[in-house]
Amino acid sequence: MPERDPLVAPPFDQGVFLLHYNRGREAFQEARYAEARRELENAQRLRPDDADVLNLLGLVYFKTNAFPEAEVIYRRLAQENPNVFILHSNLGLILFKQGKLDESEQFLLRAIELRPNYAKSHLYLGLLYRQRRKFSVAIEHLRFAGAEKIVREVEAEMRPQGSVPAASPIQPIRREQKVITQKIVPLAPARMGEVKPLMTQPGRVPMPAAAPVTMPDTALTAARKLQDAVDETQLAEEKRLDLAHKIEGASKTFTLHENGFLEINFGRSVHVKRGTVSSYSGNLKFVAESGLLGTTAQTLVKAVGQGKIFVYEKGRKTFLLDLNEEFIYVEGSNLLALEDTLTYRVEPIYDSTYQRKIDTVKIFGKGSLAISTHIEPLTLRVTREYPLSISSNALVAWTGNVIPAVMDDKSLENVMIENADEAGFKIRFEGDGVVVSEQ
Repeated sequence: MPERDPLVAPPFDQGVFLLHYNRGREAFQEARYAEARRELENAQRLRPDDADVLNLLGLVYFKTNAFPEAEVIYRRLAQENPNVFILHSNLGLILFKQGKLDESEQFLLRAIELRPNYAKSHLYLGLLYRQRRKFSVAIEHLRFAGAEKIVREVEAEMRPQGSVPAASPIQPIRREQKVITQKIVPLAPARMGEVKPLMTQPGRVPMPAAAPVTMPDTALTAARKLQDAVDETQLAEEKRLDLAHKIEGASKTFTLHENGFLEINFGRSVHVKRGTVSSYSGNLKFVAESGLLGTTAQTLVKAVGQGKIFVYEKGRKTFLLDLNEEFIYVEGSNLLALEDTLTYRVEPIYDSTYQRKIDTVKIFGKGSLAISTHIEPLTLRVTREYPLSISSNALVAWTGNVIPAVMDDKSLENVMIENADEAGFKIRFEGDGVVVSEQ
């Protein structure tokens, strides 16, 4: 039998892909970058165009100073998403690190056109112009970025050699050692509005207007939105879905009535939870979803045809969420309904020590979904400084730049709430995002 051509990709296996991807993501979180690179490259071989893998792999390359490899990935992402400012900013930094100043300037200026008030792009430009000894314009960008220490250093470099600052005519100039920490920023994982570009002269700082004009949301591929958190806390509100917000009238398909009934009008198909259909009109056919078998989301069935369905789940509260090329992870048993315009895939959180898992379904795209909970849930914030730990039984949904990991801490067994009917485990969320809990 002839050997397989090594350039030919092997047949796709969803389970193997998720195994490599989740291992790579966990290794990245724990700063085991060599392992993360190996696992993510294996995942990319199975899914060469998966933007989640590409962006996380780009971060790994950057962390390990593999700038040429990172450049290849971010050039591709920036080309595919010409209006996403953070990709241009990241690519500008990668090029700057390699000394490709002309191209770096081009991408950083584009990033500032798309988001004039983003401080990191101004910081990178300021460092670039400082290296080119364009001190005046460097200071403008550095001041906008709030880098006052570097501004003082540049001002010192501008003085003629041997001159003394006027503020201290007797004391000699002491220049502090420069320590600059630069971090590449991940792609924002939720809705991003496109800022109208400002016409500026090359290198000049475009000052944002008092009331910037926000254009309609850029059509992004939501699969790329799951990213590892770095330090993007200043954009936290822009990056989050309002998970506690009940959207009324946002969807043409779903209508949530005050009495708790969910009305679904559709022309092709829709996913609904088995046992919740109160009534329906039209010639509909209900079929099981094979991709969900063996998970807690296997209760979803697909209604095919054209008609209207009324859904009601007794004793539970219903919430609607409208995704605009965004993503959300939902624990499978809490899914009530899902528009056919949305894409999903099961990505469990594994407790490998005790061979347990919690089935979370990643849902992304443009459309609406319905979530049901036993009680009014809590919307909990996760930041880099304050990670969040909850019981797996309490998890409803999550979104953002967060990475879940199973905790093996026996001391918490008598501290945290447990479900008497079902043994759970503890999940720790780290990064920057939002988690919905019902305990």
